[in-house]
Amino acid sequence: MARAILISSILLVVAVVAPATARADECIHVVAKGETLGRIAARAGVRVADLRATDPALAKHPDRLRVGQRIDLCKARKHARRSAKASSRTRKRCGRSATWVEHEVRSGQTLSGIAGRYGVSVDTIVRQNPSLRKNPRALRAGTTLGFCAGRARAKNSKMCGYRTPVYHHEVIPGEHLGVIAGRYGVRRRDLLRWNPQLRANPNALRVGQTIRVCPEIAPRTRQRITHTVASGETFGAIARKYDTTTSQLLAWQRGRLSDPSRLRAGQKLTVWVDGSIVPGFADVFDDEGVLEHGIQLPPGKGYTVKWPAGAWGTAETIRAIQQAVARYQRRMPGGPKVHIGDISKKGGGPFPPHVSHQYGRDVDVGYVLEGKRAHETRFYNASAKNLDVARTWALVDAFLSTGKVKYIFMDLKIQKLLYEHARKKGVSEDRLDEIFQYPRRRRHGIIQHWRGHVNHFHVRFER
Repeated sequence: MARAILISSILLVVAVVAPATARADECIHVVAKGETLGRIAARAGVRVADLRATDPALAKHPDRLRVGQRIDLCKARKHARRSAKASSRTRKRCGRSATWVEHEVRSGQTLSGIAGRYGVSVDTIVRQNPSLRKNPRALRAGTTLGFCAGRARAKNSKMCGYRTPVYHHEVIPGEHLGVIAGRYGVRRRDLLRWNPQLRANPNALRVGQTIRVCPEIAPRTRQRITHTVASGETFGAIARKYDTTTSQLLAWQRGRLSDPSRLRAGQKLTVWVDGSIVPGFADVFDDEGVLEHGIQLPPGKGYTVKWPAGAWGTAETIRAIQQAVARYQRRMPGGPKVHIGDISKKGGGPFPPHVSHQYGRDVDVGYVLEGKRAHETRFYNASAKNLDVARTWALVDAFLSTGKVKYIFMDLKIQKLLYEHARKKGVSEDRLDEIFQYPRRRRHGIIQHWRGHVNHFHVRFER
């Protein structure tokens, strides 16, 4: 009898403990190597914001995910259900002409960019998200913003790989394919692919012609205005004021200005100025991800690797780096080795202090220096005093020649040195406008200004 009671008690304990254990196994996710918060959220059917809201460690340091960390997915799912109910109540406020949108902030995004993507004002987003009212600049990756947006906002296009809507660019006086490509952060070959009718004679653009673009840099509205020349103003100063080149400013005059060096006070000049981001568009950022089937950059004859553990990339990236270095060595033999910095960690994912470098398509490359620093692996700040301009331009051009570069981040002062060198060497105005942001302040071209890139340039390869 006692034995029967004992067996019954054991079975009762097992019956009680088993569901709890099963629930624990179902709810608790143990972080594996290479996983990101976004990937875990997607598999669990929740948002990153739900994970952060229910886990104090993630709320404080969402970018410090560690192997073996335990995350309660059931709490996150419960939070997601509560948020969905709250959102459904809020949706009723949008009226018939608008719909409720929930946007999860990605790394690198800004309020103005998000507002432009959905065709709303920044004030609208701030007003409908109390967390932003104290400090609208305090955006964090993974935060979910809810707001009302028009139902007729632009949709992403199949032609653009569903990454952005198609934009129809209207040609203005003096524009050529290079400057149009640079305006949207794409290449001339992309414009020809999207607009087959241009292939027969790509230089025969006409004012008012429409060209299809899949913009990486968000399109902005443009307006023609009249500038009245003030006493003592120079043509170059006016071009800088409107963030354009002197050749572009001259083209806008359509033959009505014979000598730009002889301006007179009161003279009228035609100028085109940029306005706000076109509703439905935003700058394209894709910094987050993981690296699957990565390859470590092996030692090479023409380059040195700063930190091999951070030199993992896709097969295409590794091949492109080696091709670029080999092309550079053929063009400029006898110089110092190319200094290769971080690409990605094995498995990818967050790689502090970098925002990107997560999925094996980014690489940091040192500038070619002169003097005693030339052969040191560590990156040193470049300037007109120590930069080997000819070799650095040859190295950058070798990367561009792979045909795989999406963009290059480089300090504007270094761009100026390379731009002027390339122009002296006979590089066409068309190609300079396609490649360089300089001399503009606004984002433009493939080589773009980004702070923190005075001691190296950052190459992002295409997917």
